[in-house]
Amino acid sequence: MNEESRQFKSSISPGKPWLIILLFLNGIIYGMHFIANQWAVDSGVPVFSYIFWYSLISGALLLFLCICLREFPRIGFKSLLVFLVMGTTGIAAPLALLTFYASKLPAGVIGLVVVMSPVFTYIFSTLLKIEQFAWIRVIGILIGFGSVLLVYLPDTSLPDPSMASWLLVALLAPICFAATNVFAAIIRPPRVSSLALSSGILLGGALIMLPIMLISGDLWVPPAQIMLGNYALITAVLINLTIWWMFLEIVRNAGPVFFTPSNYVIVLSSIGWGVVIFGEKPSIFIWGAVVLMFLGVFLVNYGQFKKNS
Repeated sequence: MNEESRQFKSSISPGKPWLIILLFLNGIIYGMHFIANQWAVDSGVPVFSYIFWYSLISGALLLFLCICLREFPRIGFKSLLVFLVMGTTGIAAPLALLTFYASKLPAGVIGLVVVMSPVFTYIFSTLLKIEQFAWIRVIGILIGFGSVLLVYLPDTSLPDPSMASWLLVALLAPICFAATNVFAAIIRPPRVSSLALSSGILLGGALIMLPIMLISGDLWVPPAQIMLGNYALITAVLINLTIWWMFLEIVRNAGPVFFTPSNYVIVLSSIGWGVVIFGEKPSIFIWGAVVLMFLGVFLVNYGQFKKNS
């Protein structure tokens, strides 16, 4: 663990309410990713190629921005290892897993499994003594999880008991996401900006995805003519240009557990984007989930609010 990681405090210091704004903004923007993913699937874009291209393009654009701002990523062995590790746990491994068991489990079950990430993040953070145990934060995380239950509960029954084994395998995805949250705090290279680290992680993820794409035969090159798949790719690139920087800034300033409510915002915002773009009509359960989500966010960060009052 580097010195910078040891010294960060998992509380918002006075003058940094922007972290809460970033938390919600990250979740709202990320929620649009599900819409882009749907466009990609509907247009027949192979999943692994889709992930490879948006990681490569967004990472390259961020690298160009780093060069313009003279915020060059450090090209040492440790930095390269961090890029590859976080690119694997944050992009390649979980997304490949999600793709693999998409046909093995109901969509509602997959959604619930993914939002287990905050629970694993808190477990890892307390075990590694990054965060102090606090019951109120545990309650906040569980309430946030309850908000997602309201959305997914009707679809979570397993139609086939044999799917239970796939459910255990599916837990690897939120474990990967949780590991990424914690890695952002404990293995972040010192004196590397969030912009440069975002670029390195995305390019690292693209590098890991390249052999997966080639081995699976999911090779796809974006066509010159404008198609729905192109819109999906452009949208995913724009999303990844922002969400990784926000994520790294939040964790750098407030710790990985503070970031976890964003996972619930992502789920609910994806539903909101469905309302805006596809005209879907949310049920009363959705509005109840929104109320629970805000309550969960408040409890997870209650200590910070109290200190700053």
